Amino acid sequence: MKKQRPVNLDLTTIKQHSAAVISITHRVAGVIMVFAIGILLWALALSLSSADGFAQIKAMLDGMFFKFIMLGICAALIFHLLAGLRHLMMDLGHFEELESGNISAKFSIALWLVLTVVVGVWLW
Repeated sequence: MKKQRPVNLDLTTIKQHSAAVISITHRVAGVIMVFAIGILLWALALSLSSADGFAQIKAMLDGMFFKFIMLGICAALIFHLLAGLRHLMMDLGHFEELESGNISAKFSIALWLVLTVVVGVWLW
């Protein structure tokens, strides 16, 4: 039997609600943090290796590129933490409806933006 159902494979035309977007980006932030651990461990190892290594890391932290990398790491960590807390609240039975889930997702994104700006101001 041939089913005549519509098939939409163009992902640019599919509109996801904010709860779905934050769920997907929570996973992306987790992957970013896996790579961030390597960068942070490298910087820690170099800074602890010698006085010259510490001076190297200090000089890198004064540069714009490394500050941008640190801001990205902090932003991923903040987002992953907020989205994770939102998921924990959902596991406890809160924000499971579509409307309350979308509101909590938008609140998490707004709080993430504010905290990322605060960290960015602190870094610069």
